[in-house]
Parts: sequence; structure tokens; C-alpha cells
Amino acid sequence: MKALYAPVAVHSPPREQIYGALLTDPERDWRVSQLTEQVPDVSVKDVRTILYLLLGERLVEAVAHQRNLTLRLTDAGRATVEQITARWQRSPKTGEGAE
Repeated sequence: MKALYAPVAVHSPPREQIYGALLTDPERDWRVSQLTEQVPDVSVKDVRTILYLLLGERLVEAVAHQRNLTLRLTDAGRATVEQITARWQRSPKTGEGAE
């Protein structure tokens, strides 16, 4: 896994819920409003912030020709998010685990 900007990999309940939702259908195109509906315990602000962090790391890409910001996981993003969530399962508080 490439070196990531720390907040992308640090465990938080909102991140865990958002990453889980993204991984349930990794080919899906997501608008902020759609993802917020999937994670009702997470604020719209948190959803937007986390998606922008993922966009900054190129783990999601913008879908062209959409009126609203619409994103989808890249292939590398899917693999990275899967690795991050697996690490959280080993040690959810720190996001670290035996490699």
C-alpha cells in the first residue's frame, strides 16, 4: 500500500461506516447525498470531508458529466480501503496490526 495522508487510514467510527458502505458496492457511483443515506449516523459534513480526503489520495475519482459531485472508488482505492478496514479489524482503536 502506498504511503497515505494519515487521516485516510486513521480509524474513526464515521470512516469505518463510510468505507464499509463504499465496499458494499465498489463499482457504484456515489453522490454525497446517496452515501449519507447509507450511513445515517454520520453527518453530511463528515461524509463530504472523508470523500475529499479520499479524492486527495486518488482513492476515489470524480465521475465526469455529473451535475453534483459524484465519486467512485478507483481500483487502487478499493484495494487500499480493503487493506485499511482489515487492519482496523485487527486493531480498531489504533488502526495498526500485525502485518
